[in-house]
Amino acid sequence: MTDVRAMLVGKVNDVWTRRIETISSDSLGEGEVLIAVEYSCINYKDGLSTTEKGKVARIDPLIPGVDLAGTVVESSDASIAVGSKVIAH
Repeated sequence: MTDVRAMLVGKVNDVWTRRIETISSDSLGEGEVLIAVEYSCINYKDGLSTTEKGKVARIDPLIPGVDLAGTVVESSDASIAVGSKVIAH
């Protein structure tokens, strides 16, 4: 388990919010790779997902952002070594 900072968007007590929180990596979805993000951006669809009227997000709360560059810190995939520099889109 690792604590990570994440931007979360979604409803809290029926009010749409955008917030930065520290969450446990255990609360993230199933995956094979955990990346320490060094650079990221918010693309158009991510921007829409941060607005209540965007109607893009189907997950609540949502962690927007799919474009990133960073370093692999955990991996259960033998083809992606810990310490690897990666770009994801």
